[in-house]
Amino acid sequence: MKYSASLWVSLATGASAASLLPTPDDFDWASVTPSKDLEYHACFNDYKCARLIVPRDWHNETDGHTVTIAIAKLPAVVPDDDPAFAGTILTNPGGPGGSGVGYLLNAASQLQKTIDIPGKKHYEILSFDPRGIGHTLPTVDCFEGNVLARDAATLSAMAVGAVDASDNALIYTFNAIQQAGKHCAKVMADVIPYVNTPSVARDMVAIVDKIDELRKKESRKGDGEDEMLELRSVKDTTPRLQYIGFSYGTVLGNYFSALFPERVGRVVLDGVVDTDDYATGRGWLTATHDSDEMVELFFKGCFKAGNPACKLYRPGDKKPSDIKKRVFSWIEHLDKEPITSVTPDGNPLVWRSADIRNMIFSLLYAADQTFQGMSEILDEGISGNVTVLTNTLAFMSNIKPIVDYCPAANQTFPTAGINEDAYSAISCTDGDASSGQKVGYWRKYIKDQAERSSVAGGSVAQGRITCAGVFARPNWEYKGPFTTPKASKDSSAPEKGRPAAPLLFLSNRWDPVTPVTSARNMYRQHPGAGLVVANGMGHCAAGSGIVSKCTQTALQQYFDKGIVPKGEIECEGVRDPWDQITALSAEEAAHLDRMLQRRTFKNMFGI
Repeated sequence: MKYSASLWVSLATGASAASLLPTPDDFDWASVTPSKDLEYHACFNDYKCARLIVPRDWHNETDGHTVTIAIAKLPAVVPDDDPAFAGTILTNPGGPGGSGVGYLLNAASQLQKTIDIPGKKHYEILSFDPRGIGHTLPTVDCFEGNVLARDAATLSAMAVGAVDASDNALIYTFNAIQQAGKHCAKVMADVIPYVNTPSVARDMVAIVDKIDELRKKESRKGDGEDEMLELRSVKDTTPRLQYIGFSYGTVLGNYFSALFPERVGRVVLDGVVDTDDYATGRGWLTATHDSDEMVELFFKGCFKAGNPACKLYRPGDKKPSDIKKRVFSWIEHLDKEPITSVTPDGNPLVWRSADIRNMIFSLLYAADQTFQGMSEILDEGISGNVTVLTNTLAFMSNIKPIVDYCPAANQTFPTAGINEDAYSAISCTDGDASSGQKVGYWRKYIKDQAERSSVAGGSVAQGRITCAGVFARPNWEYKGPFTTPKASKDSSAPEKGRPAAPLLFLSNRWDPVTPVTSARNMYRQHPGAGLVVANGMGHCAAGSGIVSKCTQTALQQYFDKGIVPKGEIECEGVRDPWDQITALSAEEAAHLDRMLQRRTFKNMFGI
């Protein structure tokens, strides 16, 4: 199958395989009574859900304030008492601001197939909405449920233009963010200080403990042995975490490992954020290291593949730069003559160069799936047929028709994308305070981002400048070091105070927002850690759920025996972006269809 512009039409209208799956909003979470114990209830057909009560303030657990965490899991394909049952793997999809439950419904089945060793090791996959997000309560919502007001603010910002488009746009955006931030600081005063990453990492300790308690209880009922496989041993009976985190999920995993090394069982970090850059300084300055190079590879691949694989190719093109020049001349012209169009829902919209650059940046997230489709979208736009381009941009911007603003009893933020308020609340309180900085600080930041990437720098700056309006500081702050003690000698017999196994890092060779350089920087800070670099393109090596045999073997061996490669190794990629995709089963193709939405729908916020 080929991912072409027609797929984006189906995505934008909701007529794809992904729309057949349940979403977190399809379950009545209010029907589950929150509990301090892990009490599962059937949900979403094959899944189980729970609402776990934890202290709001882990430094003052008796102050009476709590957080209720929405949890979902896909059970293992074998019963818990089967000898092949290998425990629970927690996962986080990224953001910050992404719904773990939403990710689980899309990706858990394929992830389970990737990591399971049939007949030997079978895992249940669990995720949760972190603090402030999705169906975890309280949520971070600066608009207090007024979705129409939220999108009005979004449209206003779009009308003003991107912060890197003009100084007037920057000044307006800076002041608007500061004013909105003052309001948010008042209405979310009891929420924002408690949602950042150290508190979420501590929540994961609680989840691991509650899983252990529940398994003990069930084991006693069945007169079975109280075992936790590799997560506990005769030397140390402490329950330990099995985890795979993607993108911002690598930040969460890095915080967890640094703060609670004695709780590390298996930790895989895929699509690695430079956590030092994230937690200190101006933030995200290492993120777009590979973005412009990936754009160059797009044009080189387009020239080599020719038409029909790449619709942008013309018979007279002599070199890749001919195609690039034609595309960027059109993009730059849009600031003089923007695209005006009407979405299928009847929304009149205007698109400028920053919108196209952000679209390209978003599509780089799934370069292995989107390059051919992106060439078709851009070609039709250049040719004056803006229908598919409009559908794609509107889909990514999440602009809804007015009829969708009627309030619903179970209404939350869209779980397919990023909760923008939570993104800012978490990332800005994890990082150094910047709300006191003047507009000149942000002017220089935008310039520095543009120097790092002409395509992605503006998008990253647009997200980061929201920190100008985050006035709260966190209840729990951690700035590093992001390292762990040397791991236990035997991963099946963990030693107290040490990780059961070294950490395993994964990266694609070309990633638009978590470059392999970040993975190298991070894995070197953890003694004995290994790094697997998949020779592919896109965000996260296992982000789509379809991996090479080499990458799959590395994951299976790690979760099974705690084995990591010595240093860095390279695995083959799954496919060339310009090849026809023919070796996939119908089930795998449908999974890629679903994941394509999650990999590209970031709405300018989050990673």
